Amino acid sequence: MAANGDDPSREAWKEYARRQLQYRTDQGLSQERLADRLPYSESAVGHVERLMRKPTEEYTREIEKALGLDGQLMELLPAIHGNTMGPKWFREWPRVEALAHTIRTSEPMLIPGLLQTERYAREVLLGRPGATPEEAEQAVRLRVRRQAILGTPKPPMYSTLIDENVLHRPVGGAEVMREQLQKLLDVISPPYVTVRIIPLTAGLTVGCLGAFEVATMFDGGPDHAYLESAEEGRVTNRAATVQALIVRWEALSGMAYPVDRSRQTIREVMESYG
Repeated sequence: MAANGDDPSREAWKEYARRQLQYRTDQGLSQERLADRLPYSESAVGHVERLMRKPTEEYTREIEKALGLDGQLMELLPAIHGNTMGPKWFREWPRVEALAHTIRTSEPMLIPGLLQTERYAREVLLGRPGATPEEAEQAVRLRVRRQAILGTPKPPMYSTLIDENVLHRPVGGAEVMREQLQKLLDVISPPYVTVRIIPLTAGLTVGCLGAFEVATMFDGGPDHAYLESAEEGRVTNRAATVQALIVRWEALSGMAYPVDRSRQTIREVMESYG
């Protein structure tokens, strides 16, 4: 997936090390003094900052407690270690999301993963052929962890286009859908998070070709895209493919309701669930 030697997992690891160093020095702590607050040695702290050892979830939990943080390091772990659940072709996408400046998505079938409630996500993931309840629960936890990127001090600008039929599809029943649509209303916060609805009256659109996402990277690296089909998906930074998806997204954007009308549509459908 990566081009020109770029490795999203290593970039996320470098960002983790940079943040740890910044938070530590902002509090006037040496590696030794920070280690005094941890069940880890000074060398362990240094190894993370020098990219000699990847941080674990346990290490991150302890370091955040010691520095008084609230997820600023934890949010990078999926990007560093990758997603161990789900199809292999999807596992690199959380790494891309964690390093993105802007994320644009189009979804003709389901609420986008970063905006799903736990109960909605559980229904979707349990519906995967061959998925066990245990696998689905682990995947739900990973999906919720991915959503943390939208609540960071420097979140990506996230803009999604959702086909109106998605709102009417009763995934999990009325109660699950009411909760899910309320979450959509709650998260809309232009310009950081925008949700726009493509009305049913738009008819057959290029959005029906399948869900996709386009990510523009913070570091000026190549844009990346994730494409989904009925059988599989793929992650790519091939310029021609990414540009074609950007053109597709812009075409769909021209068909979508403005944000205020989209809010109204979401609210009306939510009320129809009782």
